[in-house]
Amino acid sequence: MRNVEDCEKIKRARGEAKGTFEMKVLLCKLGKKLGCEVDVEESPESELGELMIRHDVLWYVRQPDWYRRLLKIVLSRDDLDREYKKLLENKVKVERQLYAAFEIEGSDTTTKAMKGNISNLSKLPYGIIVVKRGRKERFEEGVEPIRKRFERALLEFRALHGPNNVIVVSFDDVKRLAEELGVQ
Repeated sequence: MRNVEDCEKIKRARGEAKGTFEMKVLLCKLGKKLGCEVDVEESPESELGELMIRHDVLWYVRQPDWYRRLLKIVLSRDDLDREYKKLLENKVKVERQLYAAFEIEGSDTTTKAMKGNISNLSKLPYGIIVVKRGRKERFEEGVEPIRKRFERALLEFRALHGPNNVIVVSFDDVKRLAEELGVQ
């Protein structure tokens, strides 16, 4: 759903857990409260076009006026490499810039899928993985809690690929932020 106007009108996907859906709606409301444009279950817009990556919730901000002006000034030069000029022209066409993207994990997932989520979020200003189970996790029947596994996968990814802006948070962490900002 592009440019969500009313977060209450987001439709629950078939088979989507109630808690995951509620988190999606809450993240939509938080984004709107913070002045962002919000997309739900969409591919991020970028100057690269369609990347075939979908995120659960995306927050966008408008390109700053100074940046658009600078792009136009550079484009007015006649000494630009043809490919570089094309790159700048694509940047001018971008109306809004991706500010934050969220992946919501309401159930367990494989370590491979975790690293894929981390990779997809790693080049964004803010990439947030929201996991259902938080601080009260316990080891049960030898199964490691999802939040801890995500945290370890993120640390391994950073060791291999360098720093990024991805963090792992719990549903409870997001709910607490919503409370602090007066979002229900």
